[in-house]
Amino acid sequence: MEWSGLWGRETWLDVQTWGIFVMVFVVVTAVMRARKSHSKLPHGPSLWSISQNLTVQALKYPQFGIMKLAKKYGNIFTCYMIHIPMVALNGFQMIQEALVHQGSNFAGRPQFDIFSKGQGIINAPYGKSWKQQRRFLMTILRNFGLGKNAFEEKILEEVRYLIEIFRSTDGRPFNPDIEITNAVSNVICSIVFGERFHYTDPNFIQMTELFDKSLKFQAGIWFQVAMALPFLSSFPGPHQKMFRVQAEIEAIIQDFIKKHRESLDLQKPRDFIDAYLLEMKKEQESPNSCLTEGNLVYNVFDLFVAGTETTATTLRWAILYMMTYPDIQEKCQKEIEQVVGWCRLPCMDDRVKMPYVSAVIHEIQRFGNVVPFTPAHAAIQDTSFRSYTMKKDTIMLVNLTSALFDEAAWKDPNNFNPGNFQNEDGEFVKPEAFIPFSLGLRACPGERVANMELFLFFISLLQSFTFLWPPHAPPPDLRGLYRITLAPRPYTLAVKCRNRQPARELGPSVSQ
Repeated sequence: MEWSGLWGRETWLDVQTWGIFVMVFVVVTAVMRARKSHSKLPHGPSLWSISQNLTVQALKYPQFGIMKLAKKYGNIFTCYMIHIPMVALNGFQMIQEALVHQGSNFAGRPQFDIFSKGQGIINAPYGKSWKQQRRFLMTILRNFGLGKNAFEEKILEEVRYLIEIFRSTDGRPFNPDIEITNAVSNVICSIVFGERFHYTDPNFIQMTELFDKSLKFQAGIWFQVAMALPFLSSFPGPHQKMFRVQAEIEAIIQDFIKKHRESLDLQKPRDFIDAYLLEMKKEQESPNSCLTEGNLVYNVFDLFVAGTETTATTLRWAILYMMTYPDIQEKCQKEIEQVVGWCRLPCMDDRVKMPYVSAVIHEIQRFGNVVPFTPAHAAIQDTSFRSYTMKKDTIMLVNLTSALFDEAAWKDPNNFNPGNFQNEDGEFVKPEAFIPFSLGLRACPGERVANMELFLFFISLLQSFTFLWPPHAPPPDLRGLYRITLAPRPYTLAVKCRNRQPARELGPSVSQ
């Protein structure tokens, strides 16, 4: 027994020692290889500088953490996500040079997409599939009214519902988050699913809540750990929650696709899903077609997230800023009265006649900084950039915040000031550093949709209401909460109706 126990203990110690040795060997080898393969990357905090790298990964405001590091290392530097090197780009000139001047070289995506596996549009690798998906998406958006009067009507239909909900509060304080999200979401639902949903529809509520949870998970440290160490997806832990949420979202989308397939009319596509299914039928004999059900699922996912989250969040910032700066709100309302009046809803033709309101909307987008970073870019081949060598698949972290707050590009970058978009004569001007939708080949394809929604919702709400701080409410908190997008902290508002009867008639360009 004595010898057996000693042997067992020595064997355990031996196994433990070998285990530690193997782990140290793997880590040291990985670091040495990383140093060798990335020896020509820009200087930055070392792999072992945990506190500085956590500035990029885990703080509440990583975009400002990166800007702080840029002051030390310059507008281009290398940082690490766990053990993976990423090249951070800061400042408008640096971003423009990478995404426009060398756009095709840096149009890739990292290869560790744990959810979509490169399907859809947002996270698809640069290549044939991405090009086909994007081209098809833009065609469908045009076919279903983008840039036409019919699309304005889709937006204004939701405007009316939202106005009625705000009006029904009768001056009582309320949190507008859910109502704004539902209204904006319904615009994209009408395009993707061919229908709008009642705000109390339990399936609609479940869907929007799941998408919200997914975004929160993607902003967390566990998402980054799962991307950097994909083998962990097979192990239990807190990270499994985000995989379960994603599976539920996929199941909901697949159910919509199933119902569309069962009721598909070959002659009359009702929406994006119908159009995609019809195109899949046309290309089903083509071995090179990238129109697959997996791509359809994640096209719908990307459209829903991008078409809801950014615009809804921007509108929430808009209301918060109007309450915080009542003088700006009043000035906007005066211009709206002069151009639109009281008897009709606004239309896109009004925009050119409203320089001050246009300046305010753009300043909301700039200062709200809803998308602090682009989805990560990656080099598609070995590329020389600013005397550095970016090897194939090198990850590029593009900090849009640094362009939107670039002191060299803006009159008053650190304050909410519509003058950032006005010249000396009060005319609207748009500096080239205004890039909330990014630049180059991977710029957001929904920019035009988002701008239409933002303009029509914002004008219509200010036409109908004055936004006020409720009595005894705490002072405004403009810091925001980061969760992939930068959203306002929850707040309550009170609305004061500006006219007894809401405008029902449409603008001239829509009614014709």
